[in-house]
Amino acid sequence: MAALLDHRSHVVAADQSAVLRRIAEPVFNLCLWRRSLNPLATSALESILSADRPVALDWRSPSADQITAGIPITTASEIVSRSLRHFVADIVLLAKLFADIAGTRHPRVRLERVEDDGCALFHADTLRLRMLCTYAGPGTQWLENRNARREELGSRGRSIHEANRAIVVDESAIRSIPNWHVAICKGRAWSADEDISLIHRSAPVRHRGQYRIRLCIDQPNDCAC
Repeated sequence: MAALLDHRSHVVAADQSAVLRRIAEPVFNLCLWRRSLNPLATSALESILSADRPVALDWRSPSADQITAGIPITTASEIVSRSLRHFVADIVLLAKLFADIAGTRHPRVRLERVEDDGCALFHADTLRLRMLCTYAGPGTQWLENRNARREELGSRGRSIHEANRAIVVDESAIRSIPNWHVAICKGRAWSADEDISLIHRSAPVRHRGQYRIRLCIDQPNDCAC
């Protein structure tokens, strides 16, 4: 099926959240809701980035209060508290949106301050659907269908660098998802007939200034890959 994938217009983007629902259409494996940074959430994000302990939170269908209680803040100032409310409201919004699109009552919601390269190998998720939003730091990198050699997926005893060079046709054409944009993508479990999953990876992190804050939402029974 590689020839079909090479010629398929598989990405759609728009400024309204409704675009995410188009992931159900057979031709798309990535839908992007283009959004601008919300300045009201900036203080909360800065507090998370400067926290003196790792941030790796994992919930099932969390309430706003549960999310708020788990997020570390470096100051109890009213400015940060108000900013945190805006940030948490966005997470709740996206969790509800994903649940509606994916048809699940209890989405798995993970918020993480990523301090390493994460999944540095270009790969396709084993699950059905995943929603991603990077609030700060380098965004998720992805490949257009024509820029990926699916037959090379997997490490196969190679170093990550060697495997990525084999997978990517043109490294200069690697795409990135901007901060605050919301992405929903298909994994390999979407269809039993054909692999139309999105090939992507975490952006490399080179120093503390490149830590990123990433929200990942999927279905609880799906693989965490």
